[in-house]
Amino acid sequence: MYGAQAVNYSIVVPIYRDGSLADDLCVEIQRVMRAFTGREDLGAILELIFVNDGSPDNSLELLLALQAKFDFVRIIDLSRNFGQHIAIACGFREATGDVVIRMNVDMQDHPDQIPTLLEHMAAAKADVVIGQYEQRESPLINRLTAWLYFSFFRIMTGLDSPQNTSPLRVLSRRYVNAYNSLTEKTRFPQGLDQWMGFSPRYTRIAHRPRSTGRSSYNFWSRLRLGLDGLLYFSERPLVIVMSLGLVLSAFGTIMGLLLVVMRLFLTDIEPGFTSLAAIGLFAFGVQLICLGVVGFYVGKIFKEVQNRPLYVIKDRFWR
Repeated sequence: MYGAQAVNYSIVVPIYRDGSLADDLCVEIQRVMRAFTGREDLGAILELIFVNDGSPDNSLELLLALQAKFDFVRIIDLSRNFGQHIAIACGFREATGDVVIRMNVDMQDHPDQIPTLLEHMAAAKADVVIGQYEQRESPLINRLTAWLYFSFFRIMTGLDSPQNTSPLRVLSRRYVNAYNSLTEKTRFPQGLDQWMGFSPRYTRIAHRPRSTGRSSYNFWSRLRLGLDGLLYFSERPLVIVMSLGLVLSAFGTIMGLLLVVMRLFLTDIEPGFTSLAAIGLFAFGVQLICLGVVGFYVGKIFKEVQNRPLYVIKDRFWR
């Protein structure tokens, strides 16, 4: 942790190319938290930690300008782009609050939902309260692929990860301390929510369309994150690969025996180059797929054993 004094609430917000949205977020957080806490001097009880994840635009300059307007704004500038969930992990380690709130800057999860989660946490004496959308305001293809992925994820991992969970969540200090003790280099929040335990609670919140700009999370980013989730929380892809190899080996053995029987006792076998080529190409393709799956796991192992720092902080702008 960095800073002179602990606070009651820490809000962690990763920034990548969207520093222009931070001003509106600060205004809304100030309004909501003043009403919720009944205090005007939020700087004594609240810190809003923006983690600039190597933004190549002027996001850092825009964030620095906000510190003159809002006394609760704190900024961490990473040395390069490490990824959204690594930036969040950095913010968690720097946060001093008794309660840590994670959210995105685009306000699709509006700050006025924060009191709902905090009240749920207090009533249930929970360590983790996660927003869950009543209806996701996203394109149909995104909603469909998310539903298919998390259905598949639950089957493959055995983890009961609910549909339509939100980035917005409130976390107790002991949960954040436990999270900060994790050492893996890749973070998949929906899996970690279940793996860490603490009996996470879910509460319904509204999901709003993005008012401006576009998310930096494109199809390939989501695909990479989805693969990371499967590989880090399940060994079943390896089991499937082994099972497929056994089935193909058995099929090849049976076919070979049938050909021998036909050749010895029934009739001559006409040469069939096309069928042999098709079978050979199919088997070769399966081998490449199997090697690819194993290669993914080996790559993840290589990344872990390098034991490099999770991130590198270039500078802190603290009050």
